Amino acid sequence: MRAPRWILIPLFLAVCTAGGYLLVRSAKPQSAPKKAASTPEPMVYHDSEAPAFRSGDRKEARPKGDVEALSKGALAGQRSVTFKDRASMEAFLEKIKGKGIAVMGRLDAINTLRLGFLSADELASVLDGSEKTGFIFPVMVPGLPEGSIQPGAVPLGNRLAEWLGIAGYDRSTWGKGLNVAVLDTGISTMASFFGKVNQSALVDFSADASGLNGHGTAVASIINGIAPEANILSYRIADDNGMSNSGLIAEGILKAVADGASVINISLGGFGDSLVLRQAVEYAQQHGVAIVAATGNNGIDQIAQPASISGVIGVGAVDANGDHLLFSNTGKQISSVAPGYGVAAEGVDGSVIYFSGTSASAPIETGALLAAMSNSVLSGNLSSGDASALLTSLLDESGAPGFDTQYGNGAVDLGRVMISGTRNLTDAAMASQWVTTNENGQQILQITVQNRGTNTLTNVPVMVNTPDGTASFNVGSLGPTAIQTFEVPIRVTDSAMTFQSSIGNAGGQKDINTANNSRRDVYTPASAQ
Repeated sequence: MRAPRWILIPLFLAVCTAGGYLLVRSAKPQSAPKKAASTPEPMVYHDSEAPAFRSGDRKEARPKGDVEALSKGALAGQRSVTFKDRASMEAFLEKIKGKGIAVMGRLDAINTLRLGFLSADELASVLDGSEKTGFIFPVMVPGLPEGSIQPGAVPLGNRLAEWLGIAGYDRSTWGKGLNVAVLDTGISTMASFFGKVNQSALVDFSADASGLNGHGTAVASIINGIAPEANILSYRIADDNGMSNSGLIAEGILKAVADGASVINISLGGFGDSLVLRQAVEYAQQHGVAIVAATGNNGIDQIAQPASISGVIGVGAVDANGDHLLFSNTGKQISSVAPGYGVAAEGVDGSVIYFSGTSASAPIETGALLAAMSNSVLSGNLSSGDASALLTSLLDESGAPGFDTQYGNGAVDLGRVMISGTRNLTDAAMASQWVTTNENGQQILQITVQNRGTNTLTNVPVMVNTPDGTASFNVGSLGPTAIQTFEVPIRVTDSAMTFQSSIGNAGGQKDINTANNSRRDVYTPASAQ
C-alpha cells in the first residue's frame, strides 16, 4: 500500500478508519523521479485553519427566525433563489423593492439571485412557490490540522517536474492559447507571473496589500510552473482570512465560463450541499469547462464540495513517495491524487515557499490538464473532456487494486501522457503493496503490477519477500495501462513488517524506467502504533 491507514485522532477531527490498512513506504525512495531526500524541511505555507461550522462560532449577524439555516450549518439570512426564467426573476426584483431583502449577487446565466434578508417570513411572503431555494454555506481555504502529517512523510520540494515525469521536456509552450481560472484569495501583484494574470474581485481587496492571503498566489504559481503559457483568470472569492461561501464560488464559476476559461481550479471547499454551487458546476460542464477541486484537509471520510459534485475532478494529497497523507479527505468522489506536502510554490513577495495541503494537489492536476490540452507532442489540441479522460486512463495505480477511496483512480503521471503516442515502449511497474483481509478472514498482502508502457508485457517474473518467506509469480500477458494483482497470505502480528517486491526482465524487452521495478513498504498494524 502506498498510503497508510493510521489510527490517529486529532482533537476535533475524526480520521476515517475504513479497512484497517497501514502500509507506509520507507523513507528511502525507490525511484529516481520520486526522490525527495534532499528536499529542505518545508516550513511552509500550510493551508490556513478551517472554521468550525457551529452556530455559536460565526461572527456575522444572524437574522431572527432563521433557525433552519443555522441548524444546517448554513449562513443565516442568506438564500439562493432560482427562477424558471429571466422574466420571473425580473418580476421578483420589482416585487422586493422597498422590502428588507437585498440582492447580494446575480447569477443571470442560471436565473438565480443570492439574497440577504432580515426575516425569513418576509422572504417567504414574496415567493410564489415556483422557485428553487437553497442555503448558502460558509467555505474556507481548507485547514491543515496540527499533527496530521504522519511521521516519515517526505516533502516534495522543487521536484515536481521529476515527480510528474516531465523533467526532460521543453514546457515553454504548454498552456498556450488556454485560459485557466483560479478561484481563490487573489494573486499578488509581485508574483513573477503576474503579467499573464487578469484579476477580478468578487470580494474586495484590503487597502493594505501587505496583508494579502498568499493562498491564491501559491496555487496559481504551481499551475504556471507546469503550463507557463496559459492565461490566468484570477477571481478573488475569499478574503484575507480565507473566508468565502458557496454563493461566491458559484458566481466565480459562472464568470470564469463567461470569460472563456477552459479549466477552473478551486482549492477550497465546504461541507454543506449547496444547490447554487451544484447548478453553477453543471452549467460549466454543459459548456465544456473542466473543474478541478481540492478534496479537503480534515482527515475525514467525506469529500468537500465542490470536489464531491459529480463530474468535478476531486484531487487528494500524497507525499513525495506517493503515500496517502493523513489530512487528505477520503471518499467515493475522489478522482486522483498528487503531491500535497512541502510543494515548492511562490509567495506573495515572489520568494519560494513550501506549500502543503490538498490545495497544492489540485493545481498540479490542473496544470497537467492544461499541458495535455495544448501539447504539441500529442496529436492536435484536446478538449478539456478528452484531456481529462486521457489523464485518467494513464494514472499510476496506487493503494488498493483499482479504485479506492484514498487514491481514487491513482496518481497523476504526465510523463505517461507524453509518451502515449509512441509505440513499443516497455515500462513494467511494481505499482503497490496493500494489506487487507480476504473473504475468509485471512490477512493478505496484495501485490499489484501495472503496465505503464505502450506495448504488451509478456512473461514478467515477480518476486515477493515477506517476513514469512519468498513467493514467486509470473505475469503472462498484460496490455498497456492494465494491472494484475497477486496475493500472499501474511500472519497477524503486533509488530511492524517489511515487504519487498520486484519485477524481473519483461521477456527480453528493454524497460524504459527500471526505477519503478521494485518497492519496499513497511506495514504497521494499529496495535503497534
